[in-house]
Amino acid sequence: MNSSVINVKKRNGRLQKLNINKINLCAERACSDLDNVSASEIVIDANVQLYDKIPTKEIDKALIMSARQKIEKEPNYAYVASRLLLASIHKEVFGESRDKDGFEHQYRLSFIRNIKKLVSEEVLDEKLLDYDLKKLSESLVLDRDLKFKYLGLQTLHDRYLHRANEVTLETPQAFWMRVAMGLALNEKDKEQKAVEFYETISQFLL
Repeated sequence: MNSSVINVKKRNGRLQKLNINKINLCAERACSDLDNVSASEIVIDANVQLYDKIPTKEIDKALIMSARQKIEKEPNYAYVASRLLLASIHKEVFGESRDKDGFEHQYRLSFIRNIKKLVSEEVLDEKLLDYDLKKLSESLVLDRDLKFKYLGLQTLHDRYLHRANEVTLETPQAFWMRVAMGLALNEKDKEQKAVEFYETISQFLL
């Protein structure tokens, strides 16, 4: 099939004309600043079987698997695969495509919005709403998502990130902060303590 007439189906259900450059850019971003990895090899070896209305999630998965298969020959691909999975998680949590210019705003806003949603879905304790969520969102250090290798992030995604209606609603830093909030719930200055706990666990210092 001619790629010029192929549409992709985004996570929100909308159809959009396939842009091959976006696939290449996704791989290039995941390989940025890493030695001995190749974005073009990832895309070629992903061997995505394109068809009209292919879900973008399917393309993302193919790229992740391509990078994962290369970890044994080059350990840095563990970071590439992790970054590709991370991009997929971000898109699912934000409910829209990752916007480079608005990424930080999306990230912090999704933390506040999804804590409230998870409480309303009775997944989280309503006591978490007693926190100043805006203040805590401003304490998230987004670059720490990049500390994960593939296996660690995959385990976190599969076992620990909360979902509602089968949609992931937590980023890694939102997860760490949510855990920190639970630990600090009965502290006198719970916001400050939550941030202190977050600083420790989000840097893998425990």
